[in-house]
This record gives sequence, C-alpha cells and structure tokens, in this order.
Amino acid sequence: MNSLSRRSRQLLLLGLALMLLGAGLAVRAQNGHTRRASAVRVSVPAAIADRHGLLGLDTAQLRARGFNDAAEVELIETYQLVADGRLHEALARSERLASRYPNFALAQLLRGDLLRAEAGRLRHFADARVPAADTAELDGLVREARARLAAYADAPGPDQLPSNFVALGPRVAHAIVVDTGASRLYLFGRDARGQMHLVANYYVTQGKLGADKQRAGDLRTPLGVYFITRAVGQRWLAAVYGAGAMPLNYPNAWDRLLGRTGGGIWLHGVPSDVYARPPLASNGCVVLANTDLLSLMSMVEPDTTPVVITAHIDWLSPAQLAQRRAELRATLARAAPHAHTPDSTLLYFHGKHELLVVQYPGQRDDKPITHRDYWAKENGRWRLFHAGVLS
Repeated sequence: MNSLSRRSRQLLLLGLALMLLGAGLAVRAQNGHTRRASAVRVSVPAAIADRHGLLGLDTAQLRARGFNDAAEVELIETYQLVADGRLHEALARSERLASRYPNFALAQLLRGDLLRAEAGRLRHFADARVPAADTAELDGLVREARARLAAYADAPGPDQLPSNFVALGPRVAHAIVVDTGASRLYLFGRDARGQMHLVANYYVTQGKLGADKQRAGDLRTPLGVYFITRAVGQRWLAAVYGAGAMPLNYPNAWDRLLGRTGGGIWLHGVPSDVYARPPLASNGCVVLANTDLLSLMSMVEPDTTPVVITAHIDWLSPAQLAQRRAELRATLARAAPHAHTPDSTLLYFHGKHELLVVQYPGQRDDKPITHRDYWAKENGRWRLFHAGVLS
C-alpha cells in the first residue's frame, strides 16, 4: 500500500477536528458546570500524540457507558485511528466495517474518504462526489457523524443519572430518556441491588423540523413525559418502520391541556436498506437502527416503562438526585399525602414548563388501579393540573 501524502493526512485529520468543533462539544463536569472538551482545545498534532486522540475516552470506557451498538463502536474506533494518525489501520478497519454493514452509509462515506486520502486525492472531509440532487443526503451523513462523535466526547459519567428520574417505583424495571439535542436515547435498568444504572446508549433520529411538537403534521418530535403503551412486531408493520415499533401515549393529559394535537408517535426501526437515518429525518417519531430497536424491545415493558423526551439532559450524581428526590417528595407529602408512597414514581421534566408526573398504585372497588397525576409549577408553586386513573 502506498504511503499517504502529508497533505492527505492533514486534510483528513483537520476534517475530523472541524467536525468535532462544528458539533459544539461540551463535556459536563460532575459538579454541574460545563467545560469545553479537550478535543476542541488541542491542535491536531497534540491530538495525534494523545493516546485517546480527539475523542477523549478509550473504547473500554465507552462500552462501560452504554455504547453497545457494534457498528457504531467500530465506526468510532475507526475515527479514533484517524485521530491517532494511524490511517492505514483506519482504512483496513473501514473496509471491514463497510463489508460487514453494507447498508451503513456513514461507514461507506468514511471508507471513501480514506481511499481518496490514500490516493492523495482528498480535498476535504466527507469528500464524496454526488449529484447536486444528493447533496442533502450527504449533508445528513455529516450531521450524523457529528452527532455520533459528539455523543462519545460528551458521554455521561458511569455513575451519573438524568435529573428526570426523581424516583422510580418497584414496578419500573427500565426507564428511557431521549436527548433530542444530542440525538441519543439512554436506557436505564435496575441492577442486583435495585439501583438504576445505564444499560444502553443509542443514536436516534427525530422529526424533520426538530422537537417540541405542537400540532398534527408539524414534523416535530414531542417533548415531555410519556409511556410505552405496547410493542408491535415487524409482521404488522409497513417496511418504513423496520424491525418493530413501540407506540408512546402522545398526546398525554398535559399535552391535551395545552391544546397539542396529533398522534402516532412511536419508537421504531428503519427500512432494511439503511442502517440509520440522519438526525432530522422522521415525521415526528424517535427512530433507531433495527438492531438497537430489537435490543430495546427485548428489555422494556409496556405501560410501566417511562420515556422522557427532552432537549437537554441534566446529569446528576446519585447524591444530587437524592437531594432533588427529598425536596420533591417533601412537597408532594404536603400537597397530596395520598400520592406520597414508597411505591410512587416521580418523573421530572423542565422545558417551557416545569412538569412532574406522579404515578402510584391504588384501589377501586377492591381492585388494584394505577393513578397518573400531572403537576406543573405555577408562580413558583406546584399545582395539580390533572389526576388520572389508568384502565
């Protein structure tokens, strides 16, 4: 194999650095403050000298933080080889990746860049020759690459938890939070001690016009607190939904109070001829790679699995989350003692409004029922807006 030209190496490394810069990366320190990622502070030569390169974490650390999509991990490992200046190894890895996942367009794009770099013909990063009509597709792949790289550089610490999961009752075995700002879905599950920990961390697609759905047909993904209502197998679905689907209860009681309309918001897969879609590509659903969707479906439970969709996750330490739990439980104990039980689930959302969804068991006519109440903060005080009972 011919050696790469100095200019090709510089272009490819600089392209990767610029992708990271363009992603607006910030690594959240555990004290709640933010700091710029080391990835965007170092020069390219310094990045090459750093064992962790531009991405900040090695593969073992990232796997421990839920990155278990095999194709994505291998893609990032290839980017890491590029960042370390090991371009021949990166090319070999990219060829294996493209062969193993022929429908993974982003892997094919990286392989093409590396082949052009090897031949000394690389002009810039994502240097694919496409007709003018296909430039939007290429732009989508670049946005996907940025989102995936940003998620790695900004991975939550292994002990951090979303502020949304204030308290999860014993029937809640798994909980999901979707970060639309980062195009990621995080799945949490209980360990042997009953404590919630990160199980999986997946790349996702959202609505073509972003998040904060307000009306039917607006091509946006809703923000708020939802629950998976059922699981739908591939045999019952059109090809566009991929390997399966899990509908959400949008619009929920709070959405209806605000006049939001529409429906059919699902977690679902992708058509078989693609591995993933760009970050903004659905009609409002949250879309995952088929392998990720099937893995998710094998673990979560309809009716009891909450799905919080937020534009930004506030990651907290266990101690910080315990403090928030104590504060909100104290408020709830004063305002609604009947809802304050050890079995209560408290889910917090902060968008245009501060919202607290409280789910707790009860009885009616000697039969068990489930209450689901919606509280919102108004003039600095929590107020009950809707008290519901699940059938």
